[in-house]
Amino acid sequence: MNRVTMLVVDDQPLIRYALTSLLRDSAGVEAVAEAASEPEALWQCEKRHPDMVITELSIWGEPAGTAICQFVKEHFDHATVLVFAGDASPSAIATALNAGADSFVHKSASGGQVMSAVRSTLAGQRVCLQAGGTPPAVSEAVQFTSLMTRREEEILALVLYRWSNDEIAEELHLATQTVKNYVSRILQKLGFGSRRDLFRELRFRPGGSPLPRLDTTSPDGELFTADRLAGYRG
Repeated sequence: MNRVTMLVVDDQPLIRYALTSLLRDSAGVEAVAEAASEPEALWQCEKRHPDMVITELSIWGEPAGTAICQFVKEHFDHATVLVFAGDASPSAIATALNAGADSFVHKSASGGQVMSAVRSTLAGQRVCLQAGGTPPAVSEAVQFTSLMTRREEEILALVLYRWSNDEIAEELHLATQTVKNYVSRILQKLGFGSRRDLFRELRFRPGGSPLPRLDTTSPDGELFTADRLAGYRG
């Protein structure tokens, strides 16, 4: 990659140190700055004009990463944003996209995967690397959405994998019109006007396995569809 400047934003010092060390050891990185809060991140952006910002979505318990994303995209035309988050739920990914993020990487990724995502994003590609381990609890998964219910989480997960309303209705044993109503509410909460708008933002680098057919929600304690998809590597 060319000589670039980077900004790492996270409220955890160890995460900032690990990312900063990884980036500084990579050829082509000219400078790496750090920020532990939204105000500090915005100040660093105005001071350094970074080529890439790597940020968490949740900073000190608030969804400050979305504001950072929006600020970078509104004020720095050349800059890219990679969200490096601990929450890989469908709603978190959609929220990052809606805020303008270029790529999304879960914190379970290896150093090599992170650097590959960084290089690809700087080259103009979209990358989405989801969690490979245990998916987050639903209480954590919905913190970035506007009171999204568990059922809406399930349906959003399937929408993000391009299932049709009929397929979702069959999978979850719902009427097609009911699914249409859910999808309309979900898109409204996420700030998208239509599936087409969402998919336009969801142009990730191709690859991975096809989405498997999933079991429906079980009352005996098994994971819900959205929880399973949050841990699916696409």
